[in-house]
Amino acid sequence: MTSLPSDRPVRLGIVGCGAITRAAHLPVIAGDRRVEVTVLCDRDRGNATQAARESGMDAAITTDLAELAGKVDAAIVAVPPRFHAPVAIQLMEMGIDVLCEKPLAITVADGRRMAEAARRTGRVLAVALMMRFFPHNRWLADLVEEGEIGEVREVIVEDGAPLDWPMASNSYFDRNATGGGVLFDTGVHLLDRMLWLFGDLTGIAYEDDALGGFESNAKLTGVLRIGGRPVPARLEFSWSHRLRRSIRVVGERGTLEASTADPRTLTLHRTTRRGPMEMQIACAPRWDGRSHYRAQLDDFIGAVRERREPFVTAESALHALAVIEAAYALRTPMAQPWLARIEASA
Repeated sequence: MTSLPSDRPVRLGIVGCGAITRAAHLPVIAGDRRVEVTVLCDRDRGNATQAARESGMDAAITTDLAELAGKVDAAIVAVPPRFHAPVAIQLMEMGIDVLCEKPLAITVADGRRMAEAARRTGRVLAVALMMRFFPHNRWLADLVEEGEIGEVREVIVEDGAPLDWPMASNSYFDRNATGGGVLFDTGVHLLDRMLWLFGDLTGIAYEDDALGGFESNAKLTGVLRIGGRPVPARLEFSWSHRLRRSIRVVGERGTLEASTADPRTLTLHRTTRRGPMEMQIACAPRWDGRSHYRAQLDDFIGAVRERREPFVTAESALHALAVIEAAYALRTPMAQPWLARIEASA
């Protein structure tokens, strides 16, 4: 597959012009001369029109995916998750490289079909698991491997806050659009990072509060292997209340913490003879709220131009999707004592 001419920008299409496109992708793309958004596509023409107006981009607006053919070199797919596989596959078969929003698909089988389509067509298929670009990730893995906190005793992953995402539709809660709740949507980012840094999770147990719908609270446990030893891992996610929002690796001599809110630093917690100590390790002095989206775009542009694999491949994204699929198959009800009290008083 030949590279694109170096004397012109990558022609980019956006498929799905909802909240993530308007809040994250377009503000980063707007300041990058290496790309030119030529088509905005959404089944709701109003969404595409609003995205064009807010970004100030002079792009063609369409509701028909086929109209991207010949007009774009690459596309960002930001439609609801149930449509990731059919949209991405159609684009790749049209000769268009794809950056697909997370999760890759709603099933492992669909994700594998997408990966196979990328191989068959020779197209780039990147996955927007943007937390992989956080600068403190490699520091965390390296310091654990080098024994900074001694023998690892536990890995704790938490992410929770009241859901306040500015939704453009009801897709978060629509079975025709998505495949799960907080574990599938928010949890996939931190689960993916944990698996990428520390390897497979086995011995899975899972509980949530779905009660036949989509979960707002979820707890996943299992076992990692770190330093050749089994290490228990606990992951908790919430759309209803605040949790710590970090990955913590607890060792015999201290704890390393990678906060979602501050990817620039890694925190070392240790108890000394003078009491608790906290040390901030600077991993990237210049980093703002959109830097990970810029890094993701940089990597995608590079992969498109150089005809190489992206940093986050479809094959690697399948690991988290497989754990989520297995967890949902093992689902047990989360204890909700307030419901028991309501039933008793009825």
